[in-house]
Amino acid sequence: MKLALKEFGERNGRGTVILIHGTGARAEMWEPQRKLLVERGWHCLLPDLRGHGDSDEPGEVTDISVHIKDVLDTLDELDIQYPVTFAGHSLGAIVSMELASQRPDMFKQILAVSMPGKVPQLTVAAFHAFLGWPYSAIRGSAFHKNLGWRERVLLDTNHFSLSQIAENFGSLNYVENLPNVACPVHFAVGRLDPVAPWNHVKAMHLSLPGSTLEVIEMAGHNCMDSQPKAFNKWFLSRLESP
Repeated sequence: MKLALKEFGERNGRGTVILIHGTGARAEMWEPQRKLLVERGWHCLLPDLRGHGDSDEPGEVTDISVHIKDVLDTLDELDIQYPVTFAGHSLGAIVSMELASQRPDMFKQILAVSMPGKVPQLTVAAFHAFLGWPYSAIRGSAFHKNLGWRERVLLDTNHFSLSQIAENFGSLNYVENLPNVACPVHFAVGRLDPVAPWNHVKAMHLSLPGSTLEVIEMAGHNCMDSQPKAFNKWFLSRLESP
């Protein structure tokens, strides 16, 4: 399936960065980073995963292989000179890592932000509970319209898409079974992240030779929102380092 895709910057600039959002988000979550990159001469591609943002939801069983095929179907239509940098948040980081294990030729490096290594079962249970009565009761209400951007977009996301993520990704365990990737991987995670606990991300970092780890203090799962200066400093330093 071809995904909705936003493109910014010149293709013949400093290089291409593909930014993939996480669960219940959309391409616009990367807007602050996208602006920074375009100002510095980078070419940016930002897809919406199926059921998110402007992409359709065909109602199929959706595991990691389906998300990878969607990304490949979308990128294959573009004239991209690989390898390029992939930056992924949460589910977007998982998609990037899994794709890199299958198509190493596409990857220069991965910036893996808030990548869940092993989602705590309490978090999984809370997400399942949210998809019941709270999702349907709040969606489209006056309360929904007055929520912050992250919360509004989560409720705007197709229910089937969210339920497929809950069903197919709740039992993942990358702490013990991380995909084998050849390119450099740079992990970043908030110290207070309840979805991707920092000690799980540290375990993935230690299991992957040559990777780096940045723990962002006083930040949760959306560390780019709560600590933008610290996050952008890390983001640019990893992207633009030799």
